[in-house]
Amino acid sequence: MKNYQRFRSFVATLTHLIEQHGTNESALLRDGSRLLSELVRNDDWLPDEAAIVSAVGYRQYLLHCDARERFSVVSFVWGPGQKTPIHDHTVWGLVGVMRGAEQCEEYHWPQAGRPMIATGT
Repeated sequence: MKNYQRFRSFVATLTHLIEQHGTNESALLRDGSRLLSELVRNDDWLPDEAAIVSAVGYRQYLLHCDARERFSVVSFVWGPGQKTPIHDHTVWGLVGVMRGAEQCEEYHWPQAGRPMIATGT
């Protein structure tokens, strides 16, 4: 049986952190990271249907969208060797890996029209 209360508690606490920290992103990321780390330490809450691998490419499953659209929680599922296109995150975000591992390639873009430069993994 899935422990859905664990996820509901995570969402409630994250909502409280967002209200508490307001625009203080460093405090939100610090406290939210701890909270997410506690959630993904347990593999008993994610619905089975939100962990299905696709043979075609990575999949994402929306688990929660805040009623005021301040945050969402998404399960991203990759099969071995699957990738995302190069992309940028222009807002705050937290990433927790519950099963397997993720490898992130980082790039610097010196200017439009010029090639990106790999800066690390």
